[in-house]
This record gives sequence, C-alpha cells and structure tokens, in this order.
Amino acid sequence: EIIASADPFDGVPKPPWTLPSLNLLKSQKERITDEATHKKTAASIESTLAEYGVEGNVTEIRPGPTVTLYGIRPGWTRKYKEVRSKTESGQTITTKEEIGKVRVKVDKIAALDKDLALQLKAPSIRIDAPIPGTNLVGIEVPNKIADTVYLQTQLLSKKFSQIIKTDELPFSLGKGSGGDVQTADITKMPHLLVAGATGSGKSVFVNSLITGLLTYKTPQDLRFIMIDPKRVELTVYNGIPHLITPVIVDTLEAVNALRWLLEQMDERLKLLSDVSARDIKSYNEKIGSSKKLPYLMLIVDELADLMMTSGKSIEQGLVRLAQMGRATGIHLVVATQRPSVDVVTGIIKANFPARISFNVTSLVDSRTILDSAGAEKLLGKGDMLYLPQDMSKPVRIQGSFLSEGEAQKIVLHWSQQSRGYVPPSLPTFNDMADNPVTERNSWNTSSPSANTPSGEIMQKARELAETHKGKISTSLLQRRLGIGYPRAARLKDQLIEEGLASEHIPNAPAETRGLGSRRSPGPG
Repeated sequence: EIIASADPFDGVPKPPWTLPSLNLLKSQKERITDEATHKKTAASIESTLAEYGVEGNVTEIRPGPTVTLYGIRPGWTRKYKEVRSKTESGQTITTKEEIGKVRVKVDKIAALDKDLALQLKAPSIRIDAPIPGTNLVGIEVPNKIADTVYLQTQLLSKKFSQIIKTDELPFSLGKGSGGDVQTADITKMPHLLVAGATGSGKSVFVNSLITGLLTYKTPQDLRFIMIDPKRVELTVYNGIPHLITPVIVDTLEAVNALRWLLEQMDERLKLLSDVSARDIKSYNEKIGSSKKLPYLMLIVDELADLMMTSGKSIEQGLVRLAQMGRATGIHLVVATQRPSVDVVTGIIKANFPARISFNVTSLVDSRTILDSAGAEKLLGKGDMLYLPQDMSKPVRIQGSFLSEGEAQKIVLHWSQQSRGYVPPSLPTFNDMADNPVTERNSWNTSSPSANTPSGEIMQKARELAETHKGKISTSLLQRRLGIGYPRAARLKDQLIEEGLASEHIPNAPAETRGLGSRRSPGPG
C-alpha cells in the first residue's frame, strides 16, 4: 500500500523534523589576495601579446579559488603610411603617419593560448572570448596554489540564503573563476547530466549536491532513488528517511526502479489533471500542505555501466522520464565517466539541456558532453564547466569539496530521527503489462504479438504453398500478403516446419517459370 500510493512514504514516521546544523560541515578561512603576483602576471600577458603584434590592456582581474580571470580590452591594429620630409640642411627624413585603425580581432587573441601558457609557465590556459556581458576577452590562468572550496561557505553565502526562499530545489555549484558564488535550481534545469574522467571530482560533486539538499529539505519535501553500480559512492546514504528504497546496486533493480518511477509519473499526471494543475507546485498550492506531493529525484552515479548491461531499457526509461517528468516533480541527475556517443546518446542529450563536464581525456569527449571544446583543458579536482539550459557558452566553476566524514554526519542526523525506519523494496515488474516502456511501444517488431503470425495470414500462406506446390519464396509471401520481410520470413519458417514449403527453391520463381520466353535483342 505504501508503494502503490501517490505518496510513497505514507508509512514513514512524521515527527517534527529538525534540519541539520551547518556547523556539521567544515568551514573555510578567507584567503588573502596576492595583488603583487596578479599585477606581475597581467604585465606578462600584455608583453607577450605585444611580442606577437597584438595590442591589449588588462583592465580587470578577478581572483578565483583555482584560476584567476584576467579581462583584456583588445587594442587596435593600426595602419600607417610613410611621409618623407626634408630638413633645413636638405636631409630627407622618413616618418610614419597613422591613417586608420581597426579593433584587434578576438580570434587573434584566442589563437595565442599556447604561447601565453608557455610564457606564464602554466599547465594550460583557457580563453573565454568574450566574457559574457562585457567587452573584454577573458584569460583564465591557474593559480600556483589552489584553494579548497568547502560546502558550508557556499550554503552560508548571502546569495544562497536569498534563493533558498524563492527557488524549489536550489543547490550550490561552487565558486566561479572570479570568486563569485555559483548556484542553480534543479527544477529549472530540469535534469542534469554530469561527465568527467576518473578522479576529476564527479562523485564528490554528486555527494555535495545530495548533502546540500539534505540540509534544508525534509522527507515530506524531497525523496530520493539512488542507483550506484560502483557500490561505494552513494551507499553512505542508506538510513536517511528521504530514500524511497535502499540504494540500488544491481542493474536489474535499476531497470525496475525506472519502471516504478514511470508508474508514479502516470499516477501524478492523473492527479494533476483532476485538479486542473499545470505542475506540482500549483497542485500543492491547491491541495494543501497535508496532502502535498514531494519532489522525486533519481540519482545515477554511473550511467556507462547500466548502458552496457541494459542499454535499451535504461535509455527508454530515462528519456521518457526526462520528457514528461518535470511537471510531476520528477528530476534526474545522471553522471558518467565515459561521455561517448554510445553512452550519452543523442536522444539522452536532447532531454538533458543542463550539463556539467569535469576534466575529460580528449577533445572528442568534450564535444560530446558540451558540444564545444574546453573540458580537456580543465585542471581536475573539482574544476568544471557548467552549461546552463539557457546559455550557449559554459561557465567555469570550482566545485565544492565534501569529505566522507561530513556526509556521514548529515546522514547520522537524519537517521536518528527516522526511528529505525527501513525503506521497503520496490515491487517487481515481470509481466509485459506491468512494463510501461514496452507497453507503449507495442508497434515494435520485437514484441511477442509481432512475432506470432495471426491465423488469417497463416491460412493464406498455407493456400499459397499448396498452389505453388511448396515452391514459394519469402519475397512471394511479401508481395501476395502485403507484409514486411521479417514477418514473411517467419511465415516461411513455419511453413517449412509444417512440411508445406520446400527449404531449397530454384532460382526462377515458381509462378513465372515456363510462362514466357526471353526476348532476343534486336539489331542495333
């Protein structure tokens, strides 16, 4: 009854929940800005550009935790003409007179990224041309000593305190390349795709996202389904009352969880239709706080492993949830360390407009996840590019660090309030009728109904076999019965099993042999 209801947590105890204190998380000391080093780097950038004939001035410096952003105002490409004049003594003097100037092309600065990295002794330099909202070209130079961004600092920031009052499911992304706090709201995304190589900070980001939501959302507001094929990243959250079912580590259970979420989505769509609500927010406002629906969030820590074992079922379930789940309060966060086209397929990308890429191994992977280059130049350890759903260019952010001990403190706080509650296992969908994915794709030729020939078609095929004395081909069955090749081939196999058709057929069709003669070519 708990699972079948629209609210899957009717059986959860409902005490007056106490939100965890942010003092359970580590704090961060403010870093002193080294202005002398920044000015020296700015002068080095200007001199390097001048050596290659590019005029530009550094007009803005934005220190960040991992990289510092230097804003360059492009100068001019000047045109001169030689003017000759004579002095009183009769000596000819040649001077240059400026006759015109044009602004330096942005692409000319962007092409010098490797030369700037060589001059500044940096591992890699990323050029943001231009900085959104300004007339400056941004050059991101890695700091010699990178600062760690802690989650507590982000959650206590003024910006996050303001959006938590208005947004539904906000979370902290980290600090931008200029040191500003970056936040996002999952309900506006409405789904998030995360990619990055091993050790780049992908799993830490997923953990900081979950922990950040746990600091201000009760089980009546938000529920999780977590899928962790690696078995070591998300299992720490077993015990929190926000879980609908224990953390899933088996592939078959993951497919079953997607089917259950599809059932929940259909149930919620009916509830919204009954009260003429457009989305879950308006439904909760109309229905009242006593019967409000919680948000449901699916967290997948490693998509590549699921796609290799149950690719078609996983892809169909994720795509349908992504297409229709937003209105019902179902949101997806999917992470993978292998952003190749066979894992992050085109239809998955189309339904995940918001994406985050950590350091990847190649330019191809960067283009797969972000549709642009840049992710292969990231520094690792939480350095990421965030592509919002409403922007065409990614933003560079240093993600928040969350240790395992901090996550365990938040989990312990919630598990102590759950009064020993253990979430139930999800029901198993074995029958075809219980499978929302295949049930709505009955036109597919792989379904049992398509594999079984109907009695009328089979009887016509038997009559054709008798007429042609068993000498029939698959193409003949196609033409005479008006069916496709796969079905005609299955009919042919069944006729052979019944002894009505011959397995070996001469080259000439049985119905045309001897009924005509080949025309001899005429003269010319």
